Amino acid sequence: MTADLVPFTSALLAEAAGLLARRQRRDRQRHAALPERFAGETAALAAVEAVWRQRHSAGVAAVQGGRLAAYLIGEQVIDPVWGRSGWVRPAGWAAAADQPIEILRDLYAALGAEWVAAGCFFHFAVVHSGDAGLVDRWFSLSFGLEQVYGLCDLSRDRPLVESDPPGLEIRRAAGEDAPFLAGFSDLIWRHQVREPVWGLQLPEEEAAVGESWSRLAGDPTRTIWLAFLDGEPVGFQGYWPAEPAADDLLLPDRCLSLGIAGTVPARRGQGIGRALTTHGLSHARAAGYAWVEADWRSTNLTASRFWPRRGFEPVAYRLVRRVDPRIAWGQRREEGPRRPVGRPSASRSTTD
Repeated sequence: MTADLVPFTSALLAEAAGLLARRQRRDRQRHAALPERFAGETAALAAVEAVWRQRHSAGVAAVQGGRLAAYLIGEQVIDPVWGRSGWVRPAGWAAAADQPIEILRDLYAALGAEWVAAGCFFHFAVVHSGDAGLVDRWFSLSFGLEQVYGLCDLSRDRPLVESDPPGLEIRRAAGEDAPFLAGFSDLIWRHQVREPVWGLQLPEEEAAVGESWSRLAGDPTRTIWLAFLDGEPVGFQGYWPAEPAADDLLLPDRCLSLGIAGTVPARRGQGIGRALTTHGLSHARAAGYAWVEADWRSTNLTASRFWPRRGFEPVAYRLVRRVDPRIAWGQRREEGPRRPVGRPSASRSTTD
């Protein structure tokens, strides 16, 4: 029996929560660190409601034999960094176990049509990395890997590492260290704008970034570690408690976020980042945390090699697709009104 695609409505939230809870149970078999609470329908319902209640959310449902077989919910985001974009969060997708993963492509075709019609040409999906079939289906829709989300299990024994560089001192930042942090504030973005990341940094944000970094030094909720080599400031790492939202299916309990990290270019490759990480993770374990989460661009060659070696295992990917905005010209020339969300009609041509 073929599923029918219809607009998602609030009447489907309870069924969607059931699908999401069962999906979380399957995902936890691949990665046990994922929070168990979403395997229950109460938390799963709160997660689906959170993505559905966003101001610019819309969704598509696959209904088969009078039951919800799958759904896809996405949000249109309009801001200076992402421009006009469409996002599918982890709670925005689930399908019954008996449904072929191929149904995702039909759901995206319908939802993506709404995004493109609204001028949203950047499309994002955050998906569990352990579901290879799901990742493959997104790849087949011309999505590519952009961001990796990783978790470090603090209960695992770490092998002995080589000693710290001679003359290295690591200490926690205090209020008087604000100038040091302000001086470090451009370290990450200057690395990210280079090849092969070519990540965006808006010039009008540069001053605000420096000010926000200065405030970290006196923030009691942040633990900032500074590294000094023979008295010279050469590196930093910043940790703070993870604050999972109602729809965050990725962060486990007792989790700390590794929010910032870096070493000055002239001192890279000397073991400073390794020493900072060993120090930070040891302190987190002593403070009672079980996990530390971090994320990095897959095109950041330094980070994508460094963090897995330090014990961070990928649990999710942010995938991205850029639709050529010139498609708007072709669509305007189509005859007839734009189709509503539903099953897409057959393509007029098999060529691009």
